[in-house]
Amino acid sequence: MKKILSLLLLAALTLTLFVSCKPQTQVEDDGAKINVGVLAGPTGMGMAKLIADTPEDSSLYSFELYSNPQNAIADLTSKKLDMLCLPTNTAAMLSAKADISVLAVNCLGSLYLLAKKDTKVESFTDLEGKTLTTSVAGSTTQPIVDFLLEKNHVSADVDVALDHDALVASIAKGEVDYAVLPEPKVTAALMQNADYEVKLNLSTEWDKVSDGSLAMGCIVARNEFINEHKGAVNRFLDDYKASVDYIADDSHADESAQTIVDAGVLPKLPIAKKALANLKGSIVFREGKEMKSTLVSFYGVLLESSPDSIGGALPSDSFYYAR
Repeated sequence: MKKILSLLLLAALTLTLFVSCKPQTQVEDDGAKINVGVLAGPTGMGMAKLIADTPEDSSLYSFELYSNPQNAIADLTSKKLDMLCLPTNTAAMLSAKADISVLAVNCLGSLYLLAKKDTKVESFTDLEGKTLTTSVAGSTTQPIVDFLLEKNHVSADVDVALDHDALVASIAKGEVDYAVLPEPKVTAALMQNADYEVKLNLSTEWDKVSDGSLAMGCIVARNEFINEHKGAVNRFLDDYKASVDYIADDSHADESAQTIVDAGVLPKLPIAKKALANLKGSIVFREGKEMKSTLVSFYGVLLESSPDSIGGALPSDSFYYAR
């Protein structure tokens, strides 16, 4: 009897192992067309190869470029778009109002502090009592600056310009002492006023006081679309990763810069070349567990230092898409 029971248990165990090790069924791609919104700038740079390689009459993808995030968000919530590249904090805030998931992190740190060449700035401690001008209320820039000031025990004022272009125009006129801008606006500003230079890379400063990555850009999708076309979403992620890998490959940096311009993500080749060089290691594709750990760490910092920047609470676990 014991022998029979032992054989039955062995058979059950074998069946369990077989079932648990059986490969999961792949979700079939139904060929659905995906409408993707892309913001001009770092969050859109990794998409450039896919945009450039997609014909206008493609049955798989269409791309819409935006300079104003609010217009892009309106198109996502109205279902004109299925996916959208966004700043990470905007994605977190939007998740409380719209039924969306984050698919991948696409851009790490891209922020720099600029000042006039004859100004001494070797660390954040040199900014004590100064006024820093950032741009775009509601973006990740101000909470990142606030966090770095707090961690370095520095008291400084932070002003917010109307938008990136307004701040670039102020730099061109020499009207600001200290400015925080992302690429490619850094390059644009320095091309307009050679009296300024980059003093600090905020990614480097972030690494000094935080264990996580400075995760600034991501791509989100409507859950309704994901649920109806998961195979197409997974196909897109494969194509998107290939595009990011191409753009981030130093072995053909000139070709990547030209591709970024051809795709309309950045306006001029000199700006694209300089921005791509300054963003080395920042144009990325992180999905699944790596994406989640990156964002949970980053959102945790923002929740502590500037809760309103992510809507006052961490996104739920369901926010993070996994294939």
